[in-house]
Amino acid sequence: MPSPFENFFVKTLVNSPLHPLLGKSFAVITVTGRKTGKSIETPVNVVRLGETLMVISLRNRTWWRNLRGGRTARLRHVGKLLPVRGEVVETPAEVSAGMSDYFAEYPGLAKYFNVTLGPDGKPDPRELARVAGERVLIKLQAA
Repeated sequence: MPSPFENFFVKTLVNSPLHPLLGKSFAVITVTGRKTGKSIETPVNVVRLGETLMVISLRNRTWWRNLRGGRTARLRHVGKLLPVRGEVVETPAEVSAGMSDYFAEYPGLAKYFNVTLGPDGKPDPRELARVAGERVLIKLQAA
């Protein structure tokens, strides 16, 4: 998990004119706390699957819980501020299926999750099940 300094650094770059230095996968999502009503900014990695922007988060993080029920957020991505609606995918079977699609589109990212892809390009089912148990998927659509 990134340190507070690393998060601050990434947020600062994403929110600045220097955002192209980080590439297209870095973004900052701003959610509104369900209990506090305060804005929570967190850097995330996003990938595009069709019209959907997908974020994968560790289950033990808390920011994504504020998107349950299709709540809205703001996403600063490639220099634009986008209103988005979140769909949180939490069940391990659905996370596994989503991550399988994710790795099919972006096979080079499997190594960051310690998932081995077979000769057919499909993830090892045991490794995928392990990862799916530790993570959630957040699907973001334009609001």
